[in-house]
Amino acid sequence: MTTPAAVKKFVDPREFDSEEFRRDPFPVYARLRDHSPLYQDRFHGRWVVSRYDDIVDIFQNNEDFDRAAYDPDGEYEFGKRHVFGPNILEYGNSDRHHFLRNVVADQFVGKRLDSFLPVIELIARELLGRIAAKAAEDTVAGFRKAGEVELVSQFSNQFPVRVISNMLGLPRVDEERFVGWYQDLIAGLGFGGEFFVRGMHARNEMWDYLDPLIEQRLDAPGEDLVSRIVLAENKGTRMTREEVKGFVALLLAAGGDTTDKAISNMWYHMLYTRPDQFEAVKQDTNLWSNVFTEMMRFDPVVHAQGRHTTREIKLYDDVIPTRSMVTLYLGAGNRDERVFKDPDTFDILREDLHMGRELRSGRYGDGKAGHLGFGMGQHFCMGYAMARQEAVIASQRLMEALKNPRAKFAHHEGITSPGDIGSGGFRAPRELWVEFDV
Repeated sequence: MTTPAAVKKFVDPREFDSEEFRRDPFPVYARLRDHSPLYQDRFHGRWVVSRYDDIVDIFQNNEDFDRAAYDPDGEYEFGKRHVFGPNILEYGNSDRHHFLRNVVADQFVGKRLDSFLPVIELIARELLGRIAAKAAEDTVAGFRKAGEVELVSQFSNQFPVRVISNMLGLPRVDEERFVGWYQDLIAGLGFGGEFFVRGMHARNEMWDYLDPLIEQRLDAPGEDLVSRIVLAENKGTRMTREEVKGFVALLLAAGGDTTDKAISNMWYHMLYTRPDQFEAVKQDTNLWSNVFTEMMRFDPVVHAQGRHTTREIKLYDDVIPTRSMVTLYLGAGNRDERVFKDPDTFDILREDLHMGRELRSGRYGDGKAGHLGFGMGQHFCMGYAMARQEAVIASQRLMEALKNPRAKFAHHEGITSPGDIGSGGFRAPRELWVEFDV
């Protein structure tokens, strides 16, 4: 006989589509971890994995789990149905994926990334200059006694895409166009047909724009990222023209949106969930690095990644069929109490989380667990170091520019997944008003 207490343990697959799950998925995650660590979601045609160690094992197992939906040797024309065009996300575990990754992997770390740090600083200071000027004007005009900024629309939405467009070497006069394309490309990652059409239109416009720039870089390369990408070789082979443009689209949109949301999520937690720890950050701005790491654990920008099985997989006394869709809930694994103590508390000083540079292996010399927000293994996010640098530098410069920053409003709806089907599904606050002294 099924008791009421037992029923509460079950997860109804319709919960994944509910408003409650969109706003706060963590109670469902806890039930999955405790009672259904391998959950067959017949309603959505997938299997769900929610425990930290299981997710790590799958990330490291590229023989049995593939990221690509299509056979690289099959009939599908890669890039045809993706707003970025042919890109490493779509190629899965194929040889083409390895080739593309190896061509550009070293462009976003170490000394090559360091060479772009002045660009990150420049864009941050430019945007903050606009915010400060507007606050001064409003104060002089008597509109308000303190400065204020809506951090999402006036800073975080703007900052990463302007940084990456400058790193790519795209003309600064066209920055507003890049911001518009970025927004349409992200919308094209959603589920609405009209948004996909708009995203493809933006992609085609951007590709036409890039064609003459690529020709210029081939003839007269510079130190910008487009030059490095078009000239980069692996075993004597370069990317195709379409793959170069697909990479630019991926960097502009997916890289920009992740960093955009990371900045606003970090500031939300400092302003609303841990103002006590915000005081420590004000005293030592190097702690923004810890804020970034804990944000990526506690409520990362991306909560899920998908894989397809390449054979039958036995797990928890069940069997996942070949070519099944498997959803890895990173947001659930990051709150696994089997790994992290008091996981539902945001704590930038926690001692069981590796706070340093992320590693694609997920194994750290200090014996601590790392967050799952960038994935692990073969598909570990190539832009991880750039995202960290941008988010930390931006937050440090905000602290310098905004004197005595504080939440304008006492209450906030919190971090949520977007309700609009024309979105990439990234979790972040819709808006974040910050007040500061002028």
